[in-house]
Amino acid sequence: MRPDLRAYLLGDDGRRVFGPGPVDLLERVGELGSLRAAAIDMGMAYTKATRLVRDAELAFGFPLTERTVGGTGGGGSRLTAQALDLIERYRAFERASRWALAAAYETCFSGFADVARLGCVVMASGEGTRFGGVAGEKLVAPLAGTPVLERTLAALPADLLDVVVVTRWDAVEDLCGRLGVRCVRATGPRKSDTMRAGLEALGRRAGCLFVTGDQPLLTEKSVRAMVAALTREPTAIVRLAWRGQPANPVLWPADMLDALARMDNDTGGRALLAGHAELADRVRLVEAADERELDDVDTREDLARLEDALTERGI
Repeated sequence: MRPDLRAYLLGDDGRRVFGPGPVDLLERVGELGSLRAAAIDMGMAYTKATRLVRDAELAFGFPLTERTVGGTGGGGSRLTAQALDLIERYRAFERASRWALAAAYETCFSGFADVARLGCVVMASGEGTRFGGVAGEKLVAPLAGTPVLERTLAALPADLLDVVVVTRWDAVEDLCGRLGVRCVRATGPRKSDTMRAGLEALGRRAGCLFVTGDQPLLTEKSVRAMVAALTREPTAIVRLAWRGQPANPVLWPADMLDALARMDNDTGGRALLAGHAELADRVRLVEAADERELDDVDTREDLARLEDALTERGI
């Protein structure tokens, strides 16, 4: 399947005054030097061609063609400067509209039929120095009998997301192998290295969720709500929040993924939001059901605290 678009400009009365047919006709006038020749080339009656041009001229209030006389061809038509400007503007509008349509289609129909699912990069490259032990140990540390990373992965619905874990640690890679989860290696220690490796592994997507691997109380319900928010508004930057305070994870739309891949820092997507104030208007918050969903595991005390929370819930 694929989306289709016909971009028309309408007059005040709602009638079409310009679109694919008139712009094609004008471009051929420019190439062939004659309205009659352009009509013949399109298999269009000359009377219809003159009507299309006349209706557009009346709507815009300026001439689109002007007569030429003499010469070997015996005269013809050429485009006015206003017509050339109109063609350029319309083609730019058409390209932008087609891009927006494609992005909306791939987002709203992600995972449907032959449309790729949204991507999900699980950030699992941090050394975890505050946790102690060997690098990356906290991600495989047991939380109520289940590794921290495994609990995080359980919140990511396979029917909505294609997941890739990005790490630098053998223990994480081994765990992903046991779970049947795709895992790739980061090329460097910074968060931007992890994000870039994940995006390269996923390829082109209509959006990508970035999740920290040490967020074990994240729920599938919240992740589904975030995907639903992007589907409703395909250009939104969707963040999980608690009482209006944004946190992780963050779901980025398609038009922001190239910028994320080009970053060179250790702060992740926050640097992009901080450096471009206009992006704040695109941020949409999804409230978590429980504030513990936003907690990550930095220390062994954090792990113990989250284990107590699970015990309170009877999990």
